[in-house]
Amino acid sequence: MATELVYLQDFEVTTCDATVQAAEGIEEGAVDIQLDQTCFYPRGGGQDWDTGTIKSADDSAAFAVREVRLDEHGTVHHIGTVTAGTLKAGDRVSCSVDPARRMINTRLHSAGHTVDLAVDRLKLPLTPVRGGHYPHMSFVEYEGTVEPEQAEEIRQKVEAIVHEVIDKGSENEIRFMPVSEMHTVCRHVPPNIPANKPARVVIYDGTFGVPCGGTHVKNVHDIGQVHVTKLKTKKGLTKVSYTVEGIN
Repeated sequence: MATELVYLQDFEVTTCDATVQAAEGIEEGAVDIQLDQTCFYPRGGGQDWDTGTIKSADDSAAFAVREVRLDEHGTVHHIGTVTAGTLKAGDRVSCSVDPARRMINTRLHSAGHTVDLAVDRLKLPLTPVRGGHYPHMSFVEYEGTVEPEQAEEIRQKVEAIVHEVIDKGSENEIRFMPVSEMHTVCRHVPPNIPANKPARVVIYDGTFGVPCGGTHVKNVHDIGQVHVTKLKTKKGLTKVSYTVEGIN
């Protein structure tokens, strides 16, 4: 049974109620909890998973979420340890995401999209292929090259646009649409968009659409100061690395 992904519908949701669909013991004493809906983000798209707690409605049972995965069938697996009582199928529970970890992951992820927005506005011959939005490693990687003697100048231009967009601030917008229609609002639609969750586009700065199932800041101003640290081409790929103030 596919899990309803509450976080796709609301930029700021970190809590929700749910019903346990299954509770299964797995390796090394861990337990896999599956719910009818969840506010926990599973790792994917270069963004790390949420952690937090799941508690029974009567507070008799509690579960510490250490890892979150989304399988090919659209089921979210909350993996962790029971810290009190017992959870079983049919139990009503309340879910609570660690807000500090969520905000770190969200700011890093959103910063990557402002970098991509800047690359687009500069009309660089680069096609995004992957990103990593982690405290120890934040980057967007592109298919395409930049001449070494131009790299520093382009890095500075990308950073300047990122600063301009974030300083101005703008409300992001969520749109659900078929993948076949995404080209109408997105400059690039990857050929491998996952089919195990709803197809969603997030609009940055009013015009820049990105097909994305991750978590995003509600207003780009909330990303904070971003520094584009390096732009380097190697073996036909160009990596744009960045940091977000207060995180990395």
